[in-house]
Amino acid sequence: MNDSIEEAKRTVYQAPMIYVALFYILLTVWTVISVPLIVSKASGLGTALLLMIGFVIVFTWYWSHGISYRIRMEGDGSIQLTSFRRSIRVHSRKIGQVEGPALLINFGFIRFRLEREKVILFFDKKRPLQQILSTIRTLNPNVRFKNLSPKMCQVTQL
Repeated sequence: MNDSIEEAKRTVYQAPMIYVALFYILLTVWTVISVPLIVSKASGLGTALLLMIGFVIVFTWYWSHGISYRIRMEGDGSIQLTSFRRSIRVHSRKIGQVEGPALLINFGFIRFRLEREKVILFFDKKRPLQQILSTIRTLNPNVRFKNLSPKMCQVTQL
């Protein structure tokens, strides 16, 4: 294999901590504002409805902690996506689709469609991420890229 592919296989991309922190600050503000509003209206709501609202808030936090902030390409062609809640390791050949932000902006979220689930990654258009995406395309020519510029996922020359 080419040296550039071998180099890309040891690449780590980590989302800027300012994006991650801003996301969780906004989520905290949303929670701090919505919970007192719900509690103030609780006298007219039934117990079942309050339990459903509580479930939605808890599930939102649980789901949000599953958003990955780091992706690491490993030497065997697998990638490891790390979030606060878990770490997922999958081979590049098992990725069906990579979908970027719908507006083709330089930041947001990028979604990896795996065999049984979808994994979301904080996205910022940086070179290490470009190297990882192009290595995924090289190792898995059947992967579909959606809403990503061709430059972001061009095939690494062999």
